[in-house]
Amino acid sequence: MSLASRRHSCSSSINVKDGRTKIYNARRVDDCPNILLERTTTTPRSTMKTSFTSPSINISKFNKNWIVIIPLLCIAVLNIRNLHLLRKISVNYVRRVTLPTASSAASLRKADVMPSNTCLTTDECDHARQQIGLEQFESGNFLEYGCFRKGMVAYWGRPSTSLHVKEMYAALDDKSSSRIHCNHKRPQNTSPWLGVAWLMSFPNSGTSYTGALVRSSSSTATATNYGSSNTFNRMSKQLFDWSTVGPFMTDPKSSINGKLDISKNGTYVLTKTHCGGYCFGCHPKQYVQTQTEFRNDCLTGDFLDEFGGKQKAMYDASIVDKAVHLVRDPFDNVVSRFHLKRNQKQGNATWLAAYPNSIEGFRNFCAYVNTRLHTAEEKFPVVGAKSNANVLVKYREKIPCYSDFVRYFLWHNHAIETIDELGLDHLTLHYEDYGSNHRETTVELFQFLGLTLESGGDDFHGSERYYRDYFTTDDIQAVQELLRDIASNENWNLLRRYFD
Repeated sequence: MSLASRRHSCSSSINVKDGRTKIYNARRVDDCPNILLERTTTTPRSTMKTSFTSPSINISKFNKNWIVIIPLLCIAVLNIRNLHLLRKISVNYVRRVTLPTASSAASLRKADVMPSNTCLTTDECDHARQQIGLEQFESGNFLEYGCFRKGMVAYWGRPSTSLHVKEMYAALDDKSSSRIHCNHKRPQNTSPWLGVAWLMSFPNSGTSYTGALVRSSSSTATATNYGSSNTFNRMSKQLFDWSTVGPFMTDPKSSINGKLDISKNGTYVLTKTHCGGYCFGCHPKQYVQTQTEFRNDCLTGDFLDEFGGKQKAMYDASIVDKAVHLVRDPFDNVVSRFHLKRNQKQGNATWLAAYPNSIEGFRNFCAYVNTRLHTAEEKFPVVGAKSNANVLVKYREKIPCYSDFVRYFLWHNHAIETIDELGLDHLTLHYEDYGSNHRETTVELFQFLGLTLESGGDDFHGSERYYRDYFTTDDIQAVQELLRDIASNENWNLLRRYFD
């Protein structure tokens, strides 16, 4: 039977689940395999023709048995309520197609380790489109047409004319934060090809200074995963014409006006990514990540669409060629994050008075942070490889802002493994080297990116304030013990210079 005839032969039925009503154009699943059309729709009351089949009940048999009748009446009332909800749901279409098993399709690359709601490969999207007969779909246009994975099911969606882009997948998931606009691999025929070099850094490690140094000393543009924070005319500017989901220009106005050049073939665009697991003062489940989750976060960012809506985006790892792994003294990093928190609290006089910009203010703030999440930290432990103990409990009384040191060390564990996993040519850059050996450090960075150092490579204009005096000798010893407990061997070799 042809695809069209099979669709025509399928009759409508209703399934109510999770508070949402979906109309399936199928008599039985096996009548229309892999061609199910899910639709949530606003249906006028006058045209809604829906019936509900309830268990057959002989009322006379239960005249005196209200214990049985009352629950059945409640079920009927709930069904009527679901009909009312159906009329409130916006029109939206999502087509679903079951993917082939990994053993029968090479297109499911790394499918066994990919979490739900992450991007599909181009081959997987092609398979989904072919199964549902959408030949008019323009390959690679993932902004208007979206491909998603949810478990082992591929979803393809298109917004109705009445919806904004940011509402286009409401039928798939009501929470906009879980939607990801996905990008295919870099085109093979793109010439000249612009290389991407990640600037991988834990926040407050000198990311802004490094990006500004490249732009000012080479007149070359840099990029970022986070296009929503870098806009021109209230829109994010993509680095590549063929990639609507990133990376994005860091300074799109200067790039468009010709003040900054786009790097040419043979050079690499320095591209900011903080990856994942770096949140400050957050629940452990937000920063205790698997390696796959961390790697996917390195590829994930956001942008502002034409309606001003903030969209989540993820590009393919094939876009990335190199990585600059930026590292800062962990003690300076933790204190700098306290300073960032103070900046965010400007205008809150009570908070600023409680935690002044001083050693005492920092330690008071850490004492507060150290008591906030004890129950959560016991439920979501971080087990030390050396001690086999929950380090969140072990060090909470020993280290000021102990959880931020845990996040910092775990982050660099994952960063090192991600670089190795993706086979990226990489440069490790310590922020302190800008101050002690600025010229050589800058030259090394520019050579790695294939850029010409035009000016400004002689003097360091970043922060030369160090915060080791915010910590006691016992604090420092405990932080070193924590590092030994949870750091990989490679990470220990990377960070041990801060304890020598």
